[in-house]
Amino acid sequence: MSRLARTERLRLVSAARRAGEDAPTLCEGWTTRDLATHLVIRDRHPVAALGIFLPGFDDRRENQEQSYAEMPYAQLLGLVASPPRWNPGAWPGGEKLMNTAEFLVHHEDIRRAEFEWFPRRLSRAENKEVWAQCRLALIPWAAKSGTRVEIVSPGFGTHSAGRAGGVRRRAADGAASTTVITGEPVEILLYLMGRESHALVDVRAAESS
Repeated sequence: MSRLARTERLRLVSAARRAGEDAPTLCEGWTTRDLATHLVIRDRHPVAALGIFLPGFDDRRENQEQSYAEMPYAQLLGLVASPPRWNPGAWPGGEKLMNTAEFLVHHEDIRRAEFEWFPRRLSRAENKEVWAQCRLALIPWAAKSGTRVEIVSPGFGTHSAGRAGGVRRRAADGAASTTVITGEPVEILLYLMGRESHALVDVRAAESS
């Protein structure tokens, strides 16, 4: 079992409890209750959870959301804290792959939606796990951006993805450019997962070699 995935799950539950069920999150239009419901459906009703991405499953997702709408908030958070054992995310290796980024990012969705927030400092071991998640998140982000992307985290290394040739973004002299994103692993992961305006990173364009 991934220690960080489990730890972030419990940290998220604690943050959601402190914030209250009507608190906003960085997920547009979602309160903490909405976010908790999403996580419960993801854990317990994976077919319905496909409705987030596939219109054909919208009805199933909405039906499940309604079934949890009247559940007391504390009970809903209890379900988030204790996922079913049959879920692949509870299998050896599965939780690390499926849940580390999911729960860390959604935890920050709660924290950083507050009026005042501060960046967390994770242990080196935790940051190593996050850095591994950054590498996974980089590939689709680079594909979507249409340029070569390099992520740099001092003390943890450098990863790159995408091709320098035939990219959308080019330097003034016509040379292909690379987008370089520098920061702590958590901040880079948040940036790659769509939280650009709330991630403390340095983003620059550098000429590709």
